[in-house]
Amino acid sequence: RWQHVIREEVAKWCAAYDDEGQSSWKFPWKDLTLFGGWKAAAQIDRNPELQGLTGFRKFVAALPDDPHAVLEQAIELLQMPHDRVEGLLYRILMTLPGWAGHLRYKDRELEIRGEAGDSLLQLLAILLSYDMALYTNSSYNQERVSGWKRNLTEDIEAAADWALPLDLAQRLIWQSAIEHAFEQKLRLNVVSAGEPVAVSRPDVQAIFCIDVRSEVYRRALESTGLNVQTMGFAGFFGLPIDHRVPGLGGSQARCPVLLAPPVRTTDCKSGIERSEFDQLIFQRVDARESKRTWKRFKEAASSCFTFVETIGLSYGYELFKDSFGLASKSVDEKGAPAFIDNLDATTRANLAQGILKGLGLLENFGRVVLFCGHGSATKNNPYASGLDCGACGGHAGDANARLAAALLNQVDVRSELVARGITIPADTVFIGGLHNTTTDEVTLFETEAADVKVIASLRTAVDQAGIYCATERSARLGGSEDYKNLIAGVRSRSRDWSQVRPEWALAGNAAFIVAPREWTAKANLESRAFLHDYSAASDPEAAVLENIIGGPLVVGSWINLQYYGSATDNVHFGSGHKSIHNVVGGIGVALGNEYDLRPGLPFQSVHNGEKLIHEPLRLHACIATHPEVLDGILERQEHVRNLVENGWIHLIALGKDGRQWARRKSDGTWT
Repeated sequence: RWQHVIREEVAKWCAAYDDEGQSSWKFPWKDLTLFGGWKAAAQIDRNPELQGLTGFRKFVAALPDDPHAVLEQAIELLQMPHDRVEGLLYRILMTLPGWAGHLRYKDRELEIRGEAGDSLLQLLAILLSYDMALYTNSSYNQERVSGWKRNLTEDIEAAADWALPLDLAQRLIWQSAIEHAFEQKLRLNVVSAGEPVAVSRPDVQAIFCIDVRSEVYRRALESTGLNVQTMGFAGFFGLPIDHRVPGLGGSQARCPVLLAPPVRTTDCKSGIERSEFDQLIFQRVDARESKRTWKRFKEAASSCFTFVETIGLSYGYELFKDSFGLASKSVDEKGAPAFIDNLDATTRANLAQGILKGLGLLENFGRVVLFCGHGSATKNNPYASGLDCGACGGHAGDANARLAAALLNQVDVRSELVARGITIPADTVFIGGLHNTTTDEVTLFETEAADVKVIASLRTAVDQAGIYCATERSARLGGSEDYKNLIAGVRSRSRDWSQVRPEWALAGNAAFIVAPREWTAKANLESRAFLHDYSAASDPEAAVLENIIGGPLVVGSWINLQYYGSATDNVHFGSGHKSIHNVVGGIGVALGNEYDLRPGLPFQSVHNGEKLIHEPLRLHACIATHPEVLDGILERQEHVRNLVENGWIHLIALGKDGRQWARRKSDGTWT
């Protein structure tokens, strides 16, 4: 029982301290550290003493202010054997794995920016403080103290005798078998066309995120008859931006979480002066503060009941529309994104060159080049960021797409690129777009300078491709058999606040293919593969490939393992049933009145109620290069090598001609 009490108490204070504006009452000690805030609050909280932990407030008051000193005190008081300290502290942290993971994430965000964070250590100090108080308080209860001391030593002998259980060994064999079957099917779908064939100039080059949902859309767009070449690239499009939306407060890192974004950007109404833009920011901040004030009034103890009785019925019509998916589509009122800092031509040209080199797009530019980011549109969905772009840090990719297009349209940038050997034709126009993955509709931005006929053909093609995609997705979503209702049914999910499965997101992901599009163009990969375009011929030093393996591939493996864990053991690695989710502080969810944050995906994201939709397979990374090139990259990228050698990723070398198909084993050899 004490384990439950301690977890609940610590999680309560973590939620209060880390709240991001959900609570109406602000935690009074947010200006202190996590440990300092907890210590101040715990000295006046009687709850532990009511549970039987007498003298707890006085005990807390006597604790050192430095969490490091608390750790040292706990190790000594609890008589932890020196050779077991690390394991014991880790196990204590794992009593609250959700909060431990969240605080480690906060520390890591500081670390990649060159700062230091110790939030996780402070959580450990708080947990140990309760343990010390209980240990001291249990002097009268020798049985409890003796049990703790037995725990310090008894599992050492058990660990020495550990062997792989037969049941687990059988499951590992079945896991390998199902992955082998998938690999054999995949091998038939990745087929080299032999020597590269010269391609005539396309009307449109459409660059999509490598997300598995883009595989369906690219295949659909290529089938419309448009003279189009589609390409796959990490959805932040090589622009690691720290993006600010006026009125929302703070900024958003729209890039892979491996990076600290160095480029500051913001949404800005086009054609307005800076002073007008600043005024717009203040207006949005004022509007947001007004909404908060109204929310506080509705939820205040003195007004909440009278508010419901007098005004509550006026919400009936809106509730009715939301309940039956009749709400109107949301209107995008954002302006065009812009750089906050004045970047010189050389800096902007460096960004542009990095984008084109990463794409391998150095010649044969189309008349229109579309950077198409993706995002989702849902209501009442705490997991909305999980439907957005992983390469943009769980945000939509429209800002990155539009900024990439704007950069490559700038005259001084193009002039600088010519000096570097990259010539973009004068009639090539870059545009941005946004693929709404919940409705499969594409919005095009800043098309005014492009060829009118090409844009008209592109609009027709993206509309047609969207219908193809919605039709294909409806089979997995259980849509109507009637064609007209089928499309409407799939798209209305984005406006239904009660919908637990607005889309399947990345469910089914199992492959990461880094190769020319020609090798997969004739295959239906069933929304199961991340597709990153790559040509070894244009990357003789494998520098681009190393960036792909060290960045996008790692993010892809994280996504794959999140789905894998949530499908195989949702109790521990998922987040349970959506119907009893409670949002905590705006940062995570808990199940019902539980205390810890849940780490993974909800049951509904991997299961349709009858069977698993996500088949839990480890990621098959198929890369168009030779084994020795990959060996060299793994030597320099230890974090990727660990994933491969510990069996979390199947690494497959296709060879530069696509015919090799060699798999790397844990011992570093290839078969």
